[in-house]
Amino acid sequence: MKGNIMEKVLCLYILLLCGGMCMSCGEDFLNVKSDMSIAAPGKISDYQALLDNTTALMNITAANSFALIAGEEYRVETTVWQNLPVTNNRKQHRNAYLWLDEIYEGEPGQDWNLAYQRILHANIVLDGLSRLKPSVKDQAAWNHTQGSALFFRAWSYHILAQTFCRPYRREDAARDPGVPLRRDSDPTASPGRSTVKELYDFIVDDLTRAAGLLEGLPQYKMRPSKLAALGLLARVYMQMDDYGSAFAAIGEALDLDDSLIDYNGLDGSKSYAFTYDYGQSNPEVVFYEEAHNHTIMNSTRLNVNTDLLDLYAPGDLRRDIFYRTGSGGNIYFRGGYHGRGGNFTGLTLSEYVLVHAECAARLERWEVARSDLRYLAVHRFEEGTSPDTDGIENRDLLAYILEERRREMAFRGVRWEDLRRLNKDALTAHTLIRTVDGKDYVLLPNSPKYVWPIPPEVIGFNGYQQNER
Repeated sequence: MKGNIMEKVLCLYILLLCGGMCMSCGEDFLNVKSDMSIAAPGKISDYQALLDNTTALMNITAANSFALIAGEEYRVETTVWQNLPVTNNRKQHRNAYLWLDEIYEGEPGQDWNLAYQRILHANIVLDGLSRLKPSVKDQAAWNHTQGSALFFRAWSYHILAQTFCRPYRREDAARDPGVPLRRDSDPTASPGRSTVKELYDFIVDDLTRAAGLLEGLPQYKMRPSKLAALGLLARVYMQMDDYGSAFAAIGEALDLDDSLIDYNGLDGSKSYAFTYDYGQSNPEVVFYEEAHNHTIMNSTRLNVNTDLLDLYAPGDLRRDIFYRTGSGGNIYFRGGYHGRGGNFTGLTLSEYVLVHAECAARLERWEVARSDLRYLAVHRFEEGTSPDTDGIENRDLLAYILEERRREMAFRGVRWEDLRRLNKDALTAHTLIRTVDGKDYVLLPNSPKYVWPIPPEVIGFNGYQQNER
């Protein structure tokens, strides 16, 4: 493609994907360039502006609705489920709660569409930047924009991998179907499904390149940084059961910053303990992203599962910071680092500490893991009540760390990712059960239902192999 036809490429690609792959291209998305005051993309700042389309696309309405809704952290009563609104593409959320065979009921696939919209933006930026020859004074801006586009593309493909692909197994990855890899903004390309190995290799390559281009710490939390790229890279390696590589990546990240908030200084009496400013004032937030405010997870409908609440020991300040009792007597999640009634789905330094601890335990570096746990605990418990993790036997330490992940990262969509990888080991496998109208719906470890169906309209247009259900 020539640079002077980039605007036509943008329009054609959007139309192709909206009509063929059924991406949800709303008016704001179709007019993204005018919204960003770009006459025709051609400068580094133009391409950065496409990535700074933060509140309309790149950082808001995360593409992991299924992961949030289908996780084990909450339940709804039968009458609530039966009376859930089903307009505005919410049938799929109602069905996802019970892991049903039929998910979409004619609705467009929101998670699929949102992820590929972001990939579209990233590819347009990457193709455009490849035609620019930055001057010495512009090199830093070019590096940041290039690295950011690579990060956003990798982030979207990672979510697609956790949603529409089988968990990574080294012995099967070269055969298991992945998702279509759109590597550039060519509107005529029609890639088939990759393999899971090709998909993960692509994600790792994007993140490795991004980490080499981005500045260390984020100036704005809605923009990627080296700190973010390394953290996401470690998360990807954990899905691949490559704990040595994950430990190295997260260690490099924590060398850049390991700041944690002391929860003893938070005011739990406020409606929301954290400020809603897209993570800017929160020293733990590395990269800010938030999810839809899903109707089924509304504070008046949701009941946090007692097995999660029971994990919080006396003195654990997270119990009061993260949860509140509703007017109907239900206990609901009140937003965490989102700063209001929604779900934060980005990256934080507390996650990094726990990744470091888990990898250390799996590598039998027990004292490193205990040090990480002590460091987190002193920032989360009332003074003088921190648990004695030094007394935990080595054989039990990993189980404690996995419980700590549940406590610390509840309602971020991460639990779904953890279940997928932990189910590969019989010692950490877990069965989920939800009950509606007296009927139990069961999700067994390694069930095909951990892989969501590709939207039928995408299958119909492209002839892709549908996932087993």
